This record gives sequence, structure tokens and C-alpha cells, in this order.
Amino acid sequence: MSRRIPRPKVEVQSIRNSLLWSLLRERFFLGGVIVLLIVVVPALLAGMIAPYKDYLAPVGPLNSPPSAKYLLGTTGFGQDVFSQLLFGTQHTLFVATVAAVLATLIGLAIGIIAGFMGGIPDAVLNFLTNTFLVIPTFTILLLIASIVHHPGLQLEAVIIGAFSWPWGARAYRSFALNMRSRDYVTVARLNGMGGLSIALTEIMPQMLPYIAIMLVMTLNGALMADVGLDAIGLGPGNTITLGLMIGYAWGWGALVYNWWWWWMPPVVVIILVATSLTAIAIGMDRVFNPRLRGA
Repeated sequence: MSRRIPRPKVEVQSIRNSLLWSLLRERFFLGGVIVLLIVVVPALLAGMIAPYKDYLAPVGPLNSPPSAKYLLGTTGFGQDVFSQLLFGTQHTLFVATVAAVLATLIGLAIGIIAGFMGGIPDAVLNFLTNTFLVIPTFTILLLIASIVHHPGLQLEAVIIGAFSWPWGARAYRSFALNMRSRDYVTVARLNGMGGLSIALTEIMPQMLPYIAIMLVMTLNGALMADVGLDAIGLGPGNTITLGLMIGYAWGWGALVYNWWWWWMPPVVVIILVATSLTAIAIGMDRVFNPRLRGA
């Protein structure tokens, strides 16, 4: 009768609690979260706090500067900029979040399978990842967006996410390669656990902090891709996003005629979100990376 080899005891819960407490004390992480919440919360409540729910409808004079009635002025079409900013931020964050989650799931699946299984699966998936890495991603996104012609928010998110996974896949593969030779993985194999079970129960929990950092970085990249596509007119139609606000302002001469209230608010929001995500990623890296702790 075979005996099961006892697994090494690890105080997982205490480690997680310690990391969480360290995150809350990390100034980069905390500052990034606060700034992000300042932007995200009003966007999520856009349906309740926006002065005009129909953000595409003309509601006032053209190119009116900020005033008590129009907090951020109006566009060249008489639309309320404040309402557009709230809904535009909501839509842009939706696209970036869905794209980042999709890219993370794809990269995680490919990276873990390649790194943990090795052999032919690793060679094939590594070749696929390297192929996508050398493809000019934004050029492909431009081509697809121009063919689809004004995709909806959901489709745009899928398009961006489908081409944003390669760097994450390489990182996850490297982590899985390192993890598969650890003692607890060897013990799990000797206890008869299958490859998928080991990947999900032994390797995945160890990767969670790293996955969180990569998700934040991917979210930042997806945000920039969405803004770039929308700003040049390849985004969705009959809606508003931060990129579309910038594209309309540029196309209708807001920079030339110094209608700053049309283009500056979305630019400021993009900078705040990108900076806060970067600060969050730096803070998480300082906590999760043993070499940076105490720096």
C-alpha cells in the first residue's frame, strides 16, 4: 500500500495577510489607488451625476467656456463636456478592463502550459508568443479596426485584448519554469497529482501577486491602445470615450482656436489614470519583490 508523502507546511494565510498589510502601507500603491478612485467612482456614477444623460445631444451654445451651467463648457456641437467626460471615462475604462482581463487570461493559459509542460507544447507556444511579439501590434489593431469600421465597445475590447497577451505570456512562462522544479511541486507529482491540478493548486497561488502586477500593467497598455484607436477615428460610433473626445476636439480645431475646455479634461483624466496605474504597479512590485522590499 503506497504512502502519501507529506507536503511541506507553509503559512500561506499569514504570508497573504502580511503582504496585504504591506501593500496598504506602501505609499506608491496607496497614492495610486486614491487617485484612481477619484477618477473611477464619478465615472461609475455617471448615470446619476451627469447633468445630461444624452451626452451626444446639443444642450447649449457652441464652444461655450466653463460656467455655472456648463461646468466644463460645451463642445463645437453644443454638447456638455462634463457629461461626456463622465461617460467617456466610464466607457474607456470598460474597454481597457475587459481587454486587460482577456489578455491576462490568454497569456496566463499559454504561459503556464508552456512553462510547466515543457517539450513540444512549450516549443510551439513559445514560437507563437515570439511571433506575436515581433508583430507591430498597434498596426494590426489599426488594420482590424479599419476593416471592422467603428466596432462597438465590447468588440473593441476583444480586439485589443486578443493582441495584448504576448509579454504577459513570456513572464508567466518564466515563472512557471522556475516553479516546476520546486520541492512542493515534486511532492505533488509523487502524490499522484496531474499536471492541470498541480498548475491550478500549486503554481497558480504562488503567481497571484505577479499576476496582479501584470494585470495592472496590461490595463495601462490597453488604456493607451483604446485612446490611440479612438483618437484617430477608428473607435466605436454613436458613443463617447476619452479618445473620441480628443479626436473630435482635434478634428474640429479646438487646439487651433484655444477651446481648451474641450480637449484638456480627457487628457488630464488619461494622465491621472495612467499615472495612478503606474504607481500601483510600482507599489505592488516593491512589496512583492523581495529584492525591493525596504527600498
